[in-house]
Amino acid sequence: MKKVVVVGLAKSGIAAARLAAGRGDTVFITEIKDDSATRAVRDSLIKENVVMKDNVELGSHSQRLIECSDIMVISPGVTMDSLPVKLARDNNIPVISELELAYSVCPVPVIAVTGTSGKTTVTTLIGQMLKKQGLDAVVCGNIGNPFSGEIGRIRKDSIVVLEVSSFQLEGIETFKPWISVILNISANHLDRHRDMEEYISLKSRIFVNQGAGDTVFLNGKDLTLRSLAPCVKSRVEFFDEYKNLRVKCDIRNENFLAAMSVASLAGVEEGKILEAIAGFKGIEHRLEHVANVKGIDFINDSKATTVSSVEWALKSLDGRIILIMGGKYKGGDFSILEKAINEKVSRVIAIGEARPRIKKDLRRLKNVFEEENLESAVKSAFSNAREGEKILLSPGCSSFDMFKNYEDRGRIFKELCLKLR
Repeated sequence: MKKVVVVGLAKSGIAAARLAAGRGDTVFITEIKDDSATRAVRDSLIKENVVMKDNVELGSHSQRLIECSDIMVISPGVTMDSLPVKLARDNNIPVISELELAYSVCPVPVIAVTGTSGKTTVTTLIGQMLKKQGLDAVVCGNIGNPFSGEIGRIRKDSIVVLEVSSFQLEGIETFKPWISVILNISANHLDRHRDMEEYISLKSRIFVNQGAGDTVFLNGKDLTLRSLAPCVKSRVEFFDEYKNLRVKCDIRNENFLAAMSVASLAGVEEGKILEAIAGFKGIEHRLEHVANVKGIDFINDSKATTVSSVEWALKSLDGRIILIMGGKYKGGDFSILEKAINEKVSRVIAIGEARPRIKKDLRRLKNVFEEENLESAVKSAFSNAREGEKILLSPGCSSFDMFKNYEDRGRIFKELCLKLR
């Protein structure tokens, strides 16, 4: 039995606290927020006997709770240079991520997917392919339901399919997937990571503990990822070349190829793989068709929080587009979108804190406009749209300047679109 201090009371922190308490640990919780929603979560965990009242602090991080613990578990939103981490290290207390905590008690093989964009799509598809084969796939992680919260439903014949982020990988020690995947690498989270070198290094931690019997799938078309291959101790495969699936199945979508490669290695029959792709409806907030209003299609791509994701969205859609973009800037060069904008976009509407950066990067274009918020952007886009055009929300930024998260942003966009009817 250990004394575990959990930093943060969002989804990951709640799941970590419950997991630690469930295995008999004494739980301490420290959370910088102190609002009605956070207090409600605290009260619920106290009622569940996850944590004692005196072992929770809100609104600050004090040394009292931290120095008496054996290990610290941090949520993805907690940085390694934050006060609680500093206090833990000053007291020689190990710091791990919620991902590492869950893995330490996970009794079955893990498939882990990371990359700058496409993680949720590929993780979801792998899970669906495994289920088509009759396997018990437990799909979780950064996809929305924390790994720690799913430990209780894992059976001895399960396979865990995880979406993992650079933030989670920063705090691993023993995490060792059976199969790992890095889909792509482009500028992202540079508001948190020191530079691209650090970002790439953190993504590479997904395979750092893998060895004989394990496999890492990389994108062979991504030169940065190809350069990582010599550093890998396990088997290396390039999913765009694996078993010639691209040609054999006439599949060009790299996300599909990544999922197909993993599923094939995991023993899923080719027919079941193609059946899963044929029935794949996509995921919410990722190129999600919302409505057609007066001949104008509204597309919710709120999950596109990187510039490369916006580029993918523009390439994926046919016809003329009005693009709503912006939010909290987290790195990337919007100028790489110039070619696609010139080809397909009649109007760019920039919102949020990133407006000045978007205008600066796209200064050579004459069709970039600004709006104060998402509501005024939707109204402006609709008033300027022609029948047959698409209005696309694909922010290329995080949501935290105006919204709780990308789901909240997407939900509000959909509500605004539907009101126009």
